[in-house]
Amino acid sequence: MGFIIDDEELKIGLESNLPLIGLYSAFKELKKLNYSKVLVLPCDIPLVKFEVIKFLINQCQEFDCCIPKWKDGLLEPLLAIYPIAKACETSLRNIKQNQYKLTSMISIEWKTNYISIEEDLKKIDPNLFSFRNINTLEDLNEL
Repeated sequence: MGFIIDDEELKIGLESNLPLIGLYSAFKELKKLNYSKVLVLPCDIPLVKFEVIKFLINQCQEFDCCIPKWKDGLLEPLLAIYPIAKACETSLRNIKQNQYKLTSMISIEWKTNYISIEEDLKKIDPNLFSFRNINTLEDLNEL
């Protein structure tokens, strides 16, 4: 087991809590270890179903990237599978260009499988709790 610390050089002059900095730091370290893909999972969705994760992994076999997508076109970039080497390059480039939006990391050059949340994942997780953020006591009480 180990921990990955955000790349300090990139944090200079930036908010330290930018998700893209954390992702880049993870991609960079995993690339050194010769991993090819990574499942990104945020810490604020504790109700994510294992079956949803398993489905994403299975749907990513023939693709570089697998990302859930809502009917309105919004993506879930923090519950997705990324190609480590490619994501490392694009995230670093985006950071250097001050483009911190996570979805801008997804390259049109990648073979990406957009998974419908409403049509595919709702069958596995009918209440879509896998996408429910829990950040406050109020969020927890709502459940």
